[in-house]
Amino acid sequence: METALTVLAALVLLFIAFRSYWLYSSRPRKFTVDFTGKLYRAGENCIAVSAGDPDADRTIICFPGFLEDIRYFMDLYREEDCQLIFVNNAAYNFPVDSSDIEDLGWEKNPYKVGTIEYDGFHLGLVLKHLASGSQVVLHGHSRGGAVVLETGRQYPELMRADGKYIRAILEAAVLPGGKTAGNGSDPIPFALVCLFLPMVLGMSRNGGEEKLLKQPMMRPTTSRKTELCMGIYHHPRRYKTCLVNVRSIRDWQRGTDESVYDNYERIDFVIGERDDVLDNPSMIASAERAEVRNEGANILRTEHTNHFITLERPEYLTGLL
Repeated sequence: METALTVLAALVLLFIAFRSYWLYSSRPRKFTVDFTGKLYRAGENCIAVSAGDPDADRTIICFPGFLEDIRYFMDLYREEDCQLIFVNNAAYNFPVDSSDIEDLGWEKNPYKVGTIEYDGFHLGLVLKHLASGSQVVLHGHSRGGAVVLETGRQYPELMRADGKYIRAILEAAVLPGGKTAGNGSDPIPFALVCLFLPMVLGMSRNGGEEKLLKQPMMRPTTSRKTELCMGIYHHPRRYKTCLVNVRSIRDWQRGTDESVYDNYERIDFVIGERDDVLDNPSMIASAERAEVRNEGANILRTEHTNHFITLERPEYLTGLL
């Protein structure tokens, strides 16, 4: 009995040590992209502002989803004649060479790094200080959709400012009252996700393309989608941030009032035909409630799509512009 307890204690300590290694250790940047424009840092968020046309009257601001970086949007908007602003997830690796990055002297962010509220705070300051166009589109994918809605909640006066028309595109978005796919939002599965997440992410870093393509979220796929999804386990600097991300998503979905839909004059919900990351029925139900309370809310149901509509059927997104 004593030997069994000793072995059990050793296994528990080994598990804690292994989990702590993946939770706290820092991971270097693996992916880079060429970018022409100005680079900024606000707290733990990095921002890329395209050179663009100085006379353009339109600004598009993009915020990526969980485990993604700003490359998610770059092909989509490459040909758009506008000011483009890409905001990276807080405490994630920035895929642009940041040797020339400018530290912005904005007010201190009062929220915890990794939360939707933290990113929403800085996205609002980006809108306030960096967006030059009078017509502004805020495009958020997945968790980034919640960040866009949170920005409206924190800065309602910016959304209706004189001389500005600001609209939101919420692509396969985390929404109030929504859930993750399957039973991942239920108490016991969620606790297990939080327990094992750092290790699962860490051990998935070296998985090959064949293994990735077996995941349900990869159907349908494209070469660009496969290329970007191969990197999702490498983007966070520490998986501790991912754990905060996951907890924040659940708390925000449960605790956020649907009055966040009132802050935008127009909201386009872009919904996948299926979604193996978020729960489609609860997402659609939330969007339908938004249509009832905001006459500028519209649901766009797409075909032959999953959770990554920009990478699967980009024409749906460009069609909204």
